[in-house]
Amino acid sequence: MPEIGLIDYQAGNICSIANAFEYLGAHVIHVRSATDILQASHLVLPGVGAFGFCADRLKASGLLPAIEEWTFAMNRPILGICVGMQLFADSSDELGLHQGLGWVGGKVRKLHSSVSAIRIPHVGWNTVVFATDFGEYQSGEQADFYFDHSYAYHAPSKGQVLGTCTHGETFCAALQRDNLLAVQFHPEKSQTAGMRFLRSFLSM
Repeated sequence: MPEIGLIDYQAGNICSIANAFEYLGAHVIHVRSATDILQASHLVLPGVGAFGFCADRLKASGLLPAIEEWTFAMNRPILGICVGMQLFADSSDELGLHQGLGWVGGKVRKLHSSVSAIRIPHVGWNTVVFATDFGEYQSGEQADFYFDHSYAYHAPSKGQVLGTCTHGETFCAALQRDNLLAVQFHPEKSQTAGMRFLRSFLSM
């Protein structure tokens, strides 16, 4: 049984994520200490709210050194969701310039739309086009996922873009680099497509 370490740093909606993994048969560990991390087979970094708030909460939690050792020294799989994905970047300009974790490079910028009918924030269902194979998904496949955001990650390299979405502009909706996986959408709220994605993560 997979042991999902759900990083609880008081900046994420962890209940729905926990329920989704439990539905798939995984056991969820609420990570509040470095010891908790060692029990996990996979880590999940959620995030809801402003980038700067989430970055500050993660640093204040004291968990970051253990998370980075687990991710990079131990080379174990980690999934960032929503702002959790954005934290993987170098920086964000949301409400000022804020430093990210710098794990995958790139920057987080506000979505732009020149069409008045396309509103920001981007809330609701939208189509993700997969750029490469990933688990149950094949390159070129399209699936609908649930989004709720105003800022998006812009990758420095197309090679790490797993999937794209268009809302006013085309942005990176999912990325993968080695054992690092991150998504702007909410798989836990995306019904069948989301469960397929989380199952694919569990196979990493």
